[in-house]
Amino acid sequence: MRRGGAKLLILKTLSTRHMDGSELAEEISALSSGGYEPSPGVIYPTLQWLEDQDSNVETHGDRKTVYMVTSTVKDFLRKDTPELETVTEFFDEATGGDAFPLRRSAARLERTILISLPETSEKRRAEVAKVLDPTVKITKMMNQP
Repeated sequence: MRRGGAKLLILKTLSTRHMDGSELAEEISALSSGGYEPSPGVIYPTLQWLEDQDSNVETHGDRKTVYMVTSTVKDFLRKDTPELETVTEFFDEATGGDAFPLRRSAARLERTILISLPETSEKRRAEVAKVLDPTVKITKMMNQP
Protein backbone atom coordinates (compact mmCIF):
# COMPACT_ATOMS: atom_id res chain seq x y z
CA MET A 1 0.00 0.00 0.00
CA ARG A 2 1.44 3.35 -1.02
CA ARG A 3 1.95 6.14 1.48
CA GLY A 4 -1.43 7.68 2.26
CA GLY A 5 -3.23 4.97 0.31
CA ALA A 6 -4.46 3.13 3.37
CA LYS A 7 -5.90 6.34 4.76
CA LEU A 8 -7.82 6.98 1.55
CA LEU A 9 -9.05 3.40 1.45
CA ILE A 10 -10.20 3.60 5.08
CA LEU A 11 -12.03 6.86 4.47
CA LYS A 12 -13.65 5.58 1.29
CA THR A 13 -14.80 2.41 3.06
CA LEU A 14 -16.06 4.39 6.02
CA SER A 15 -18.08 6.60 3.68
CA THR A 16 -20.33 3.60 2.91
CA ARG A 17 -21.65 3.30 6.47
CA HIS A 18 -20.87 4.13 10.10
CA MET A 19 -18.41 1.66 11.68
CA ASP A 20 -16.09 1.17 14.61
CA GLY A 21 -12.43 0.31 14.08
CA SER A 22 -12.76 -3.47 14.11
CA GLU A 23 -15.75 -3.41 11.75
CA LEU A 24 -13.78 -1.17 9.42
CA ALA A 25 -10.82 -3.57 9.34
CA GLU A 26 -13.17 -6.51 8.70
CA GLU A 27 -14.96 -4.62 5.91
CA ILE A 28 -11.70 -3.78 4.12
CA SER A 29 -10.51 -7.36 4.49
CA ALA A 30 -13.83 -8.66 3.12
CA LEU A 31 -13.75 -6.23 0.19
CA SER A 32 -10.31 -7.54 -0.74
CA SER A 33 -11.23 -11.19 -0.12
CA GLY A 34 -8.66 -11.16 2.66
CA GLY A 35 -5.95 -9.70 0.46
CA TYR A 36 -5.39 -6.66 2.60
CA GLU A 37 -5.99 -6.83 6.32
CA PRO A 38 -5.20 -3.42 7.78
CA SER A 39 -3.58 -3.56 11.19
CA PRO A 40 -4.76 -1.56 14.18
CA GLY A 41 -1.62 0.55 13.64
CA VAL A 42 -3.10 1.64 10.31
CA ILE A 43 -6.78 1.87 11.26
CA TYR A 44 -6.67 3.73 14.56
CA PRO A 45 -4.33 6.61 13.61
CA THR A 46 -6.63 7.33 10.68
CA LEU A 47 -9.66 7.26 12.97
CA GLN A 48 -7.82 9.58 15.36
CA TRP A 49 -7.21 11.89 12.40
CA LEU A 50 -10.97 11.85 11.78
CA GLU A 51 -11.59 12.93 15.36
CA ASP A 52 -9.01 15.69 14.97
CA GLN A 53 -10.92 16.89 11.88
CA ASP A 54 -14.02 17.34 14.05
CA SER A 55 -15.78 14.42 12.44
CA ASN A 56 -18.87 13.02 14.08
CA VAL A 57 -17.96 10.35 16.61
CA GLU A 58 -20.51 8.46 18.67
CA THR A 59 -19.82 6.27 21.68
CA HIS A 60 -22.41 3.58 22.25
CA GLY A 61 -23.34 1.95 25.55
CA ASP A 62 -21.07 -0.99 24.83
CA ARG A 63 -18.17 1.49 24.71
CA LYS A 64 -17.66 1.15 20.98
CA THR A 65 -16.79 4.32 19.19
CA VAL A 66 -18.53 4.59 15.83
CA TYR A 67 -17.06 6.85 13.18
CA MET A 68 -18.99 8.72 10.52
CA VAL A 69 -17.76 10.56 7.48
CA THR A 70 -18.72 14.22 7.57
CA SER A 71 -18.82 16.80 4.81
CA THR A 72 -15.21 17.76 5.66
CA VAL A 73 -14.05 14.23 4.96
CA LYS A 74 -16.24 13.96 1.85
CA ASP A 75 -14.60 17.14 0.55
CA PHE A 76 -11.20 15.61 1.31
CA LEU A 77 -12.14 12.48 -0.66
CA ARG A 78 -13.31 14.58 -3.61
CA LYS A 79 -10.04 16.53 -3.67
CA ASP A 80 -8.01 13.32 -3.69
CA THR A 81 -10.06 11.49 -6.32
CA PRO A 82 -7.09 10.73 -8.65
CA GLU A 83 -5.08 9.34 -5.74
CA LEU A 84 -8.06 7.30 -4.60
CA GLU A 85 -8.41 5.83 -8.09
CA THR A 86 -4.71 4.90 -8.00
CA VAL A 87 -5.17 3.20 -4.63
CA THR A 88 -8.24 1.35 -5.90
CA GLU A 89 -6.39 0.14 -9.00
CA PHE A 90 -3.41 -0.96 -6.89
CA PHE A 91 -5.77 -2.70 -4.48
CA ASP A 92 -7.55 -4.53 -7.31
CA GLU A 93 -4.23 -5.67 -8.84
CA ALA A 94 -2.87 -6.83 -5.49
CA THR A 95 -5.92 -8.96 -4.76
CA GLY A 96 -6.41 -10.42 -8.23
CA GLY A 97 -4.75 -13.17 -10.17
CA ASP A 98 -3.69 -16.73 -9.52
CA ALA A 99 -0.79 -15.82 -7.19
CA PHE A 100 -2.99 -13.94 -4.76
CA PRO A 101 -3.87 -16.85 -2.43
CA LEU A 102 -0.20 -17.75 -2.10
CA ARG A 103 0.81 -14.13 -1.39
CA ARG A 104 -1.96 -13.80 1.19
CA SER A 105 -0.93 -17.01 2.96
CA ALA A 106 2.73 -15.97 2.98
CA ALA A 107 1.86 -12.59 4.46
CA ARG A 108 -0.26 -14.19 7.18
CA LEU A 109 2.52 -16.64 7.99
CA GLU A 110 5.05 -13.81 8.22
CA ARG A 111 2.81 -11.80 10.58
CA THR A 112 2.14 -14.85 12.74
CA ILE A 113 5.81 -15.68 13.08
CA LEU A 114 6.86 -12.10 13.83
CA ILE A 115 4.16 -11.66 16.45
CA SER A 116 4.87 -14.94 18.26
CA LEU A 117 8.65 -14.95 17.84
CA PRO A 118 9.57 -13.03 21.01
CA GLU A 119 7.59 -15.50 23.16
CA THR A 120 8.75 -18.68 21.39
CA SER A 121 11.41 -20.90 22.90
CA GLU A 122 14.60 -21.67 21.01
CA LYS A 123 13.53 -25.32 20.70
CA ARG A 124 10.17 -24.35 19.21
CA ARG A 125 11.86 -21.93 16.77
CA ALA A 126 14.06 -24.79 15.55
CA GLU A 127 10.96 -26.98 15.04
CA VAL A 128 9.26 -24.26 12.99
CA ALA A 129 12.42 -23.77 10.91
CA LYS A 130 12.44 -27.53 10.14
CA VAL A 131 8.95 -27.21 8.73
CA LEU A 132 9.65 -24.06 6.73
CA ASP A 133 13.03 -25.00 5.24
CA PRO A 134 11.60 -27.59 2.80
CA THR A 135 9.11 -24.95 1.65
CA VAL A 136 11.97 -22.66 0.65
CA LYS A 137 13.46 -25.48 -1.44
CA ILE A 138 10.13 -26.08 -3.18
CA THR A 139 9.84 -22.37 -3.96
CA LYS A 140 13.32 -22.32 -5.48
CA MET A 141 12.43 -25.33 -7.64
CA MET A 142 9.31 -23.51 -8.86
CA ASN A 143 11.52 -20.76 -10.27
CA GLN A 144 13.73 -23.13 -12.26
CA PRO A 145 12.96 -23.70 -15.95
